[in-house]
Parts: sequence; C-alpha cells; structure tokens
Amino acid sequence: MMDGLGRRDLLKLSMAAGVTLATGGITKIVEASDSNPANKPEHAKNQFLKSMNCSQAILETYAPSLGMSVTQARKVAAAFAGGMGMGSECGAVTGALMVIGMKYGKTVDSDSAADAETFKRVAELVKEFKARHKHIGCSELLEADMGTPEGVRKAAGKGYFTSRCPGYVKSAAEILDKVLA
Repeated sequence: MMDGLGRRDLLKLSMAAGVTLATGGITKIVEASDSNPANKPEHAKNQFLKSMNCSQAILETYAPSLGMSVTQARKVAAAFAGGMGMGSECGAVTGALMVIGMKYGKTVDSDSAADAETFKRVAELVKEFKARHKHIGCSELLEADMGTPEGVRKAAGKGYFTSRCPGYVKSAAEILDKVLA
C-alpha cells in the first residue's frame, strides 16, 4: 500500500488511464460556455467526441440548467467514464443519473417524496436505455471486458469508442430529456 492506496485502487486508476489512452491519449478538453444548449442530445454527443468522456459529456450538457458550472460538472463526472474505469455501468447512463439526482434528489434526510420521485425517474431511464440497447454495462455494450487493459484495447481496436459510444451518449440524453419533462 502507498499512502492508503491498495492494489485494487491502483488497478482502478490504471483502468481509467487505459480507457483514456485507448481513446487516443489524453485529449484537450475544449472549454464550453456555461450555456443551455437547445439540442442537448446532439450537444452531449459532440462533447463526447471532443473529450472521450461519456459521463462528463452528459453532466456538463445539463449542468448549467441545474445551477452547476461546466467546470464543476466535468470534475464531478471525471471518474465515471468506461463504467467507472472498470466496465461497470455505462458512463453516459451514470451521467444521466447524476442529472436526475441534481434535479430531483432530496436535500433533507427525511424527504421520502424526493427519494420516490428520484428513483421513479431513475427506473424510467434505465428501463428505456435497456429497451434500446439491452444492457447498461459498459463491458456488455462494448462486447469487451472494460475492466482489463486487453478489453479496452479490444474495444478501441474495433473502433467502438467512436462508432458505438457517441450513440450511447446521444441515446442517454434523449431518454433523459423525456424523463426530465
């Protein structure tokens, strides 16, 4: 262990780094204004293509309309791409769930009505995403174990980060627009 980091923590960090490297290296993130884009699904897809971070693309698209800056959104969502760097839940779905939490999440521990509203909308989003894509797991969506360097290389080699992921980001935002309405 190094200063509280165990092997598992180091593995998680290396997986996140692997996703970044497999998608063309550390990319320059183009600063966006804290605007409220009219076509959020298309905007989120375009942001993904610039940054290659699916969770950031979703959260930064919706953040300004929820009182959060794009910079804050990028920081909050940074670690959720690639299924949290381990092939778990798709980062686009995770980013969408963060937006639902920002809009409907409780601010007082005893607010069970806010909990009910939040999780109703979470269930709607997940159900629709699964109906469209069969899975919400990054590894399943990309047909590779995204929790391993080999899996990341396989998905990158097949071009899935540029052929499939933009569609998942756009789809998550389309569903999110319906769920938020």
